[in-house]
Amino acid sequence: MILPRNSKKSQRRGQMEAIGLVIIVILITLGMLFLATFALKSDSQKKIFTRKGLSYSAMSAVMKTTVSADAECFAQGFGSGTPKLGADIIENCVKYLGVNDPIYQCRGPISEQPLHSCDFFREMTEYLLNQTLGSWNKRYEFRSQLISLGGETPIELVEIKVGGGCPPVKDRDSSGLFPINTEAGLVENVLFLCD
Repeated sequence: MILPRNSKKSQRRGQMEAIGLVIIVILITLGMLFLATFALKSDSQKKIFTRKGLSYSAMSAVMKTTVSADAECFAQGFGSGTPKLGADIIENCVKYLGVNDPIYQCRGPISEQPLHSCDFFREMTEYLLNQTLGSWNKRYEFRSQLISLGGETPIELVEIKVGGGCPPVKDRDSSGLFPINTEAGLVENVLFLCD
């Protein structure tokens, strides 16, 4: 059967339009895939930025905390005082590690009992982090260890894990190290925050 001349042109035009539509659909699909990939990466980046900022801020606040008079801290030979958690209490903890008569004895916020400076540091840190990160249902892990000047194995001072902690296999971000130089060595403090 022979088709009229106009019919062949319209058939070719129809094929060209169909090919054009297929190309447009393919380009739109690729664009949507690109946007979806970009949106997912952006959300992940925001989470990482938020975790890092939150962990750094929380750790900074803990280390700069001045113990209130309610803790009834007693400094042997110096009268009562308001020591800093990230300086005076840690310094006393490592100086009198294993000794039952530290300079600072403070009433813990959880136990409400006079505690050795190491025990007070652990309890006060746990209390502060639970009041903030814990109330927001965040999983976190706090570690403090003494790296002695002699180069021996680090001594674990405090380890707090909430919600199972933040093992290295999970998506986690850290506050970075908050080192404190003491007479006994370097105390490294770090807070990990995870989803």
